[in-house]
Amino acid sequence: MAFWFPNAGIDLNNPVQEEEQTEEPANRGGQDRGNAHVSGNTAGASADSGMVDTGDTISTDDSGGEDEVQSTPSLTPVEKPYPDMMFDSWEQAKMCYNRYAKHVGFSIKSSTSRNSTVDLLKDKCLFVCNKSGRNKDINHQEVPPVRQRNRTITKKTDCKARLRVKRRGQKWHVTMFIEEHNHPCLKKFSLKRFLRSHKGIPKEEREFVKLLHQVNLSAGRVMSIMAELYGKLSNVPYERKDVSNYMATIDTAAQTQNDMSKLLSHFAKIKKEDPDFFVKIDVDHDDRVRRIFWADGPARAAYKTYNDCLSFDATYMTNCYKMPFAPFIGINRYCQSIQLGCGFIRNEQEADYVWLFESFLEAMDGVQPVNIITDQDGAMRSAILCVFPDSCHRNCRWHIMQNAQPVLGNEMSKNEPLRLELNDTIDHSMTPDEFEERWAEMVVKYNVSDNKHLQDLYDIRASFVPAYFKDRFFPFLQTTARSEGFNAVLKRYASPHNSLFHFFEQYMKLQESIDVAVDSNEFKDEDKILRMWGEWPLEEHAFNVYTMPIYLRFRAEIRKVTSYNVNLLDGQQFNVVPVTGYVYGYGKRSYRVEANLSEGIYKCECEKIKRDGILCCHVLRVMAQLGAVQEIPDHYILPRWTMPPDDIVPEKVELPQVPVDKKLTNKERKLLRYGTLCNNWTEYAKIAAESEKATALADKYMRELGKELSAMKISAASKRNEKRKQTKKQGEPSGAENVGDEGQGSNTQYQHVRDPIMTTTKGRPEEKRKKSGLHLKASKPVKCKACGSAQHNTAECPSKISNVPEPKEINFFRDMI
Repeated sequence: MAFWFPNAGIDLNNPVQEEEQTEEPANRGGQDRGNAHVSGNTAGASADSGMVDTGDTISTDDSGGEDEVQSTPSLTPVEKPYPDMMFDSWEQAKMCYNRYAKHVGFSIKSSTSRNSTVDLLKDKCLFVCNKSGRNKDINHQEVPPVRQRNRTITKKTDCKARLRVKRRGQKWHVTMFIEEHNHPCLKKFSLKRFLRSHKGIPKEEREFVKLLHQVNLSAGRVMSIMAELYGKLSNVPYERKDVSNYMATIDTAAQTQNDMSKLLSHFAKIKKEDPDFFVKIDVDHDDRVRRIFWADGPARAAYKTYNDCLSFDATYMTNCYKMPFAPFIGINRYCQSIQLGCGFIRNEQEADYVWLFESFLEAMDGVQPVNIITDQDGAMRSAILCVFPDSCHRNCRWHIMQNAQPVLGNEMSKNEPLRLELNDTIDHSMTPDEFEERWAEMVVKYNVSDNKHLQDLYDIRASFVPAYFKDRFFPFLQTTARSEGFNAVLKRYASPHNSLFHFFEQYMKLQESIDVAVDSNEFKDEDKILRMWGEWPLEEHAFNVYTMPIYLRFRAEIRKVTSYNVNLLDGQQFNVVPVTGYVYGYGKRSYRVEANLSEGIYKCECEKIKRDGILCCHVLRVMAQLGAVQEIPDHYILPRWTMPPDDIVPEKVELPQVPVDKKLTNKERKLLRYGTLCNNWTEYAKIAAESEKATALADKYMRELGKELSAMKISAASKRNEKRKQTKKQGEPSGAENVGDEGQGSNTQYQHVRDPIMTTTKGRPEEKRKKSGLHLKASKPVKCKACGSAQHNTAECPSKISNVPEPKEINFFRDMI
């Protein structure tokens, strides 16, 4: 008999040499028959424990309609089957034949089987080469009425290679083995993994792939990880498409298992751990969820401090129901985006936003946001006016300019000075009066008074032009970039195929990462220092009072001081003029600053202190001119940008302290033991991997250890079953009836709540929204390459259209189609 060791120093990519075929005698002696039974060491399975010692996996879940086996490489030698060879089960026979098939270079499948008429159990199985049989002639098949996916078909050659096993008593005997193939077998090892019976995700690795899928890793990223584990990508016994299909089955199962009842029971569990957790759900007449809103305790506490500015925007493609996700984003003292609540709505109508805003208001004890910025949505604006009448509502400047791009782009491309002046008028007008004056001058200068699109932009000026919001607190933003950025990060955690329950799990992970980022900034403030940019005592004062991210922004203003000169106009009036002609963020214009040195009051027409909460470079330039550079006046230090005093309880809810006498749960002890064993066995694995002899020794003891652990597991299971039977006889509750799915508590009270229906939303446009909309850009006009006209493109050019009728042959074929 021939043996093959896959990892015994052989180059796996070199063709396998044909082994010398030896004829097995038809009638073996008693000694040969006594050795014909395949033990656990050769067949790869143990009769005592039922464990596969070789690491090979028998699975038919992904076989795609044919009962085929899957296997992975192992250190167990490959043995060629022969007549009268014995196995403990037909599964062992299949595994042995499949291992041999991979060594030779072909794939196998189950052909026929027969059940006994005595005990009705399977007593005969036939395994054949996957090229057995013949293909149907595709050219003689009926053409489908609709276009179908191109599917490849295995080329069959009516191969007669096969293995038949039959049950005799407790053993399975090989009654027929045909070795010869009428087709060439694969010799290259890297190609054998594509054979169907050797391709598939082993059972052990499916749990690992499922774990990676839970953190929203793509199939490509999963394959990269598995390539590292297998050594290289060509050793992985499956492809990216197999991983993608398996992930799809996980998502499908999650969508069909009472998604909403699981989510609501999980909410109930969180409510017990966080008493301030707020959730509100709205259902329709059919008990289907159409709106959800929730806010956790730390978010409700943080809103009391950070309700001065809110960013709100709906995003898509986050769940399998296509419900828009609408987070409320605030800004904390480290200038980080934080979640203050979020929800799902079925439609983006005014009634949906009214319900969502009212739920937010209820969660925040009726406190309206001082300022709120959203995109240009009519339903959203109407809902804000209804629910937040005292809030200052501002539209996202990026969205408005992006919407103006298609209608004004060609016009601006023909008039570059007009485009530059339009952007400068919008960006650097200091007051509404100045903006309207400059706009009127621009319209007359370029003779665009009859341009309807410019007039439409002018009509909504009060909703997005910065000059109308100079005295409102919108720190370091003019757009919904906070929401857009948060949504972009969120989609790294969630995918369009997620159920709402899975989405909430990913949402909590994102919330945890936000908390970690906050802790990181807090640690830097307490433990780290930075080198000062200059020698001003005022800069050191800013470093001591501000959080580090705000100090860095303040330091940027100090650096811009060197870009300006200052001229005295009168007693307290100063004119700050740029040196180089242009300063980033402030343009080319000069700024007027009013200074009262005795009272420490400074007022700049850019109003940065009101808009961002820190002094601007123009005020700092005047302070330097007056010699007032010792410290920042107290009335210009915004408390929200500073570290809270030690006597103030932080807004984050701390977990209760664990009692000293508390013991670990069974699950916690299991995880602790698992981590310890993994760490210890890794050291042994490093030593065992040094040589084949050491590996064989480790494999021997691991096999024996597996048998003992399996026997121990069976014994423990039998004891639990006996204890459960005794408990039922005594009538005591087992305590398992009240545990819901995945141990999250009872969900029977939420069974009547049904999953949402698929939602039809406004959706995001087909094109990718990655173009800058902050400034209007000229779009290149499309011209016909044939005649040069701008009225049509090359495909629609009249010069290419022929009036000659088509040949009859073409019409004949079109009639056939």
